[in-house]
Amino acid sequence: MRKTIIILLFACALSSLYAQQRPWRVGVKAGLSYVHLENYGKGYYSDFAPKQGWSLGALFQYTKGGFLNYSIGPEIMFTSSTTDVDLLYITDCLTTMQSIDVPVNFKLGLQLSKIFRPYIMGNIYGSYIVEYKGDLFYMLDLDEVWAKRKINKVYFGVSAGLGFDLWKFQLEGRYRWNLNSITSEDYAALKQMGFELSCAFLF
Repeated sequence: MRKTIIILLFACALSSLYAQQRPWRVGVKAGLSYVHLENYGKGYYSDFAPKQGWSLGALFQYTKGGFLNYSIGPEIMFTSSTTDVDLLYITDCLTTMQSIDVPVNFKLGLQLSKIFRPYIMGNIYGSYIVEYKGDLFYMLDLDEVWAKRKINKVYFGVSAGLGFDLWKFQLEGRYRWNLNSITSEDYAALKQMGFELSCAFLF
């Protein structure tokens, strides 16, 4: 029995050492989303305020270098974001958008210890709108089929932020901007943007 315990402990130690030496890691990620809609053109609305949303997904990260190092890694995230739209004639018009986001991250970090690495980051991403709810898209007595046909569901954007790795945990914050807008007659320059805070566990 004692030999079995010793062998198991030795195997766990080797596995942990190997995990620290390999350049790639995978993980699960979750966080808070303050991504919201914003208008940069014509429309029947005046003010936007982010409401707390959430995100959940997985990531892959490849790291190379010593004290100064870099990481490249894609993610796939499901994000739910809510905007409190204050229309010119109706207040508190809540609009929720749910999307599948695929960011590709580029990180530049400093390995300050074996388990601690702060970094700055940027990414490019693509998003697909899975569902949207709320009265914002139906304020002009337009039917739902018309709205779904006119709204652009595919988005591209960029984001920037900072974070740190601490052992197997990763904490980061980033701000994202959509590069293209919803394409319809009444929402010609309506875009998504906002702050995201997330925590990941890396295997």
